[in-house]
Amino acid sequence: MTINTSSLRIIKHNALTAIASIVLATLTMQTSLAAIEIDETDFGPSYDTMVVDTVVGKPLQLVTAVAGTAAYLVSLPFSLIGGNADQAQQKLFVEPWDAMGRCLGCTVAEDNYYKSQVIDNNIVRIVVDQPSEILINTNDYVVVTP
Repeated sequence: MTINTSSLRIIKHNALTAIASIVLATLTMQTSLAAIEIDETDFGPSYDTMVVDTVVGKPLQLVTAVAGTAAYLVSLPFSLIGGNADQAQQKLFVEPWDAMGRCLGCTVAEDNYYKSQVIDNNIVRIVVDQPSEILINTNDYVVVTP
């Protein structure tokens, strides 16, 4: 039994098409599997990041916050003349000191997640689609119209 050339060409074409389809499906599936959900048991800072943050990060943040405060005070007359004192205050004073309040070894995203888990009786939390949610502060005047 012999296979003619055209049949062999068709078999090769079908095999290459099948391999290309499998490779394409695998490549596109990898990105969807990576974005499934956060594993909360392994979420957060590790021992290494906490040690590095304690030894290096927090002291450098303290130096940055103090230097930013000094730079803000020196630049205050000029920023008042320029009309951007609020921006200078935010960038040179508020943000460095807020960074000091971040949890030990946490990234900004992890810190925001942990702070969002704190229960506040004045906030109504409506979960729309995990992890999206709507927060309504009940101290504010809220009008909902259908």
